[in-house]
Amino acid sequence: MTRALRILTLSSDPDLIQELHPALAERGHSCKVASSVQEAEVSLAEGAFDALLIDESVDGLPCANICGALPPAILQDCVVIALIRPGSSCSFSDLREAGAQEFASVPVHVDLLLLRLEELGAQQTSPAGTAGFVSHESFIAETSRRIPAVRNSDRHLSVIVLSLHTADAGFDWVGMEERQRASIEALLIQSMQAAFAAEPDAESLGLHAADLVMAWVRPDRIAILAPGLRRVQDVAKVGGRFQERLTLHSEVSKHMIELSSSLGIAACPEDGVSATDLTTAAQRAADRAREDGRNCLAFHTHAMGQWAFERLTLERSLSDALENGELRVFYQPRIDIRTRKILGMEALVRWVHPQLGMVSPGQFIPLAEETGLITPIGEWVLAESCRQNRAWREAGLPPIRVSVNLSPVQFRNPKLHEIVVDALNSSGLDCDGLELEVTESMLMNDPKVTIATLRKLKEAGLKISIDDFGTGYSSLSYLKQFPIDSLKIDRSFVRDVTSNPDDAAIATAIILMGHSLKLNVVAEGVETESQLAFLRVLQCNEIQGFLFSPPVPAEKAAELLSKGFQPA
Repeated sequence: MTRALRILTLSSDPDLIQELHPALAERGHSCKVASSVQEAEVSLAEGAFDALLIDESVDGLPCANICGALPPAILQDCVVIALIRPGSSCSFSDLREAGAQEFASVPVHVDLLLLRLEELGAQQTSPAGTAGFVSHESFIAETSRRIPAVRNSDRHLSVIVLSLHTADAGFDWVGMEERQRASIEALLIQSMQAAFAAEPDAESLGLHAADLVMAWVRPDRIAILAPGLRRVQDVAKVGGRFQERLTLHSEVSKHMIELSSSLGIAACPEDGVSATDLTTAAQRAADRAREDGRNCLAFHTHAMGQWAFERLTLERSLSDALENGELRVFYQPRIDIRTRKILGMEALVRWVHPQLGMVSPGQFIPLAEETGLITPIGEWVLAESCRQNRAWREAGLPPIRVSVNLSPVQFRNPKLHEIVVDALNSSGLDCDGLELEVTESMLMNDPKVTIATLRKLKEAGLKISIDDFGTGYSSLSYLKQFPIDSLKIDRSFVRDVTSNPDDAAIATAIILMGHSLKLNVVAEGVETESQLAFLRVLQCNEIQGFLFSPPVPAEKAAELLSKGFQPA
C-alpha cells in the first residue's frame, strides 16, 4: 500500500460496518462512520477524507439521491464509492451524474474493495497522469507525429489494440448507447490508471499514463498509442496488468458485466513505420490473441512475441529467485602460472531455475541490470562470497582471496564502501580475503569520482582488479592514477593468442604495460596448453580458464582447494 487513507462510511447497517472497517483498519486505513446524510456532511466539513463509501441503507434513499444530497464543494477532494444493493433503482449514469466515481456491490467483496482503495492511494501519490480518448483520425495523426522521434532514438513506440469481450451474450456492441460507451471509456481509463499505479517501474521504463492516447477503431475495439518505451517488452508487462484491472473493475450501465479483453501489440519499426500499418498489425495480433482466449496477449510478429514473453517470464521469475534460493555462487580458480597453485577464486553468480534448469548469465545478468535487481543480487553475492571464504578458512583450507565483480550500479552507489565493510564484518572475513573487480568502461565513466571511490576501498585494505581489460578505452594517464592491483586480460584476446598476430600483440602489450606499472596480470579464458605456454613466456602472473577448471559449486571448489593445485 502506498499510503494510509482516511475513509468515511455513510451507512446505517451495523453488519456492513462490522464487515468492512476491521479489514480496512488492519491495512492501516483510518475509518469513521456517519449514519445519516447530516452526520456525513458535518464530518466532511470538519476534516479531509480520501474516500466516501455511500450505502443505500441510509434513510431509505437510493444511492444517487444520497450522493446528490451532499454539497459538491465538500466532495471535491474525496473519491465517492457507491455501495449498490440488489434491486437498486440507480443506473450507472445516475450515479455518475450524482458524483460517484467508483462502484461496488453489496454484499461487498472486501478484498476487491481493498485493492481498489490501495490503488487509489498509489494514484494519489503517483505522477502517472491521465490517458485520454480521441477520434480515430486524431489517433492516426498523433501516431504519425510520434513515429519519427522514436525512429531516431533508443526508444520504442507501440500500438495496442484491445478486443473487448463480455459474458453478456445480449450486449450489442454496434448498437451501444452513448452513455454506455462513455461508461466503458471511463472504465478503461480507470483500469489503465490502476495498471500504472500497480506497476512500480512504469516511470523508470519511460512509460507514462499521460502519454497514452486511446481511440475506438471498431465498436468492440480500442487502439492505444504507447510511445517512449525503453524496452518493447514492457508494453506487454503493463498491458497484462491492465487486463487484470479491467476484469476486476468492469461495470457497464446498470448491469454488472464481466468485461475482459484480448490484447494485440505492434511495435515500430518491426511491424510497420506508418500509423495505419501499425494499427492494422495490432488488430491482426488482437485477432490471434482472441483465438487463444480471453485475457490473452499477442505480438504481431511471432518472434518478437516469443522473445518478449521469454524476457517477461524470466523477469518475473528472477524477482523471486533470490528469495526462493535459486541463485548460487560458483567459483573459478585463479592459478599461479609458475607453480599451478590456486591463489584465488572468482565468484560468479548462477541461476538454477526449478523448471528451466541453469539459466545463462548472458540472459539474466543484463535483465537484472535493466530491472534494478542487480543491486540486491550483487549485494547477496558479495555477502555470500565473504561468508564462504571465511568458512573455507575455518575448515583449515589454504587461505585464498575471492574476487567479486561489481556491476556499474553497485560501483556508483555512494554507500558501496559501507556495503563492502558490512559484508566483511558480518562474515568475519579479513579484508585480505576479498578482491573487487570492476570493468575498464566503468572506471572511465567519471575518472575523478572513480579514483576517489577506489582510494576509499583501498584504504579499507581491499584489493582491486580491472576485469575485461583491453575492451574499453582507458587513458594511460588515468590508469597510472587508479589505485589498482591487477589487470585481467579479456578472454577475447587470449582465445586466438597463438594464431592471431593482432591478439598476440595486444596480449603482449597488456602484460608489459601491467608489469611496468607493477601490477599483477591475469589472463582469462585459458583453455589450451599452447595458450598457457605463450603466456608463461611473457611472464603473465596468473591464469584462469577451463584448462584448469570451469566455475564450480562451493563444494567442488573446496575439493580443489584441498588439493592446492591442479595436476599438469
